[in-house]
Amino acid sequence: MDNPTSPSGHEQNGRLVAAMSGRSSTADGRVRVATPASEGHAVAAANQVEAPAVTPVDHAAMVTERMHEILVTDGTFDAIYRHVLAAPGKRVRARLVLDCHRLLPSAVSASVADAVDLACAMEMLHESSLIHDDICDSSLLRRDSPSVPALFGIRTAARAGFHLAGTALQVLARVLEDNPVVCEHLGEAPGVTYLDSISDLSAGQLVETMAPEVDDAALRRHYEVVAGAKTGTLFRLACSYGGTAGGVDHDRLRALMQYAEQFSLAFQIMDDVRDVEGDPALGKEACGDLDRRVPTWPVIEWLAIRPDAREMWLSADTSSADLQADLVRSGATEAAHDAAIRAAETACEALEVFPSTPARDDLRDLALQVVSR
Repeated sequence: MDNPTSPSGHEQNGRLVAAMSGRSSTADGRVRVATPASEGHAVAAANQVEAPAVTPVDHAAMVTERMHEILVTDGTFDAIYRHVLAAPGKRVRARLVLDCHRLLPSAVSASVADAVDLACAMEMLHESSLIHDDICDSSLLRRDSPSVPALFGIRTAARAGFHLAGTALQVLARVLEDNPVVCEHLGEAPGVTYLDSISDLSAGQLVETMAPEVDDAALRRHYEVVAGAKTGTLFRLACSYGGTAGGVDHDRLRALMQYAEQFSLAFQIMDDVRDVEGDPALGKEACGDLDRRVPTWPVIEWLAIRPDAREMWLSADTSSADLQADLVRSGATEAAHDAAIRAAETACEALEVFPSTPARDDLRDLALQVVSR
């Protein structure tokens, strides 16, 4: 079987990925990328060929195609991977990687093909976490399709989730090994999330089930910790590895961490708002968190607004439908939406340390799109 982490077969996307990076490509479609000046091959930014920006839709399609090349290899989990890739989602983490990779167009950086593989690795880690989320939550639906555990069984789903995460780590390791100069100082920047924090994903899932007493300030702190772990970990990893691959210095990597932290908070709050409101775009059963009495941000706002909310929340006689109706009537979802907007705006402010580029604009657009309705 071919090595799934090899970039072979990826060259056909050369002109597309060259357009994404603003770098030139050779006649046969391979990407021409600047190499370190110490090796005598630095390419001045002024000599690079300008190319049209590629839309996020193109990002998603290209990453999904590359994930198919990596994962579907006549192996044990091919059917699961085809099922997962058939409903790819928005590829937000891939978009973060690819945008952060091109924030500094003149910097020495990894090839765009390698950046795409980093994006695939982050998406594979994300898909793995979703499989295990659905196992933990007994979810039957994911993106309007049967969840992996519902369709293939819990035991097989768990094995596939671990295999998927392992393959992601193989891809990541290959990219880092192939880019020793760009990744020379990886892991050295204080305050920047790296792979040694990947366990925060599962820690967030565990901490979510250990909510404090029904106290407004304590619940808000708890929520921010959980969102920063469950959602924020992969957002920060996508920004740190994408930024490192793009030659971003340590100070600006820390700014990307601020962006990712606030963006992940906005993202999670809006996910919870849509869960309460039953948004058809949710792609899974609505009000699942209310069924499990998970104190999401709309619930926290509701507890602060509604005088009798605490008793309703703690009573086993209160149905999820009653909670949902009262939450919406109280204005709690609107208050949560306002909190998400504030977080998205704070995320955008963190990007001011970067020059004005299409990549920076896309990161700003991404944060603002999340809070749109």
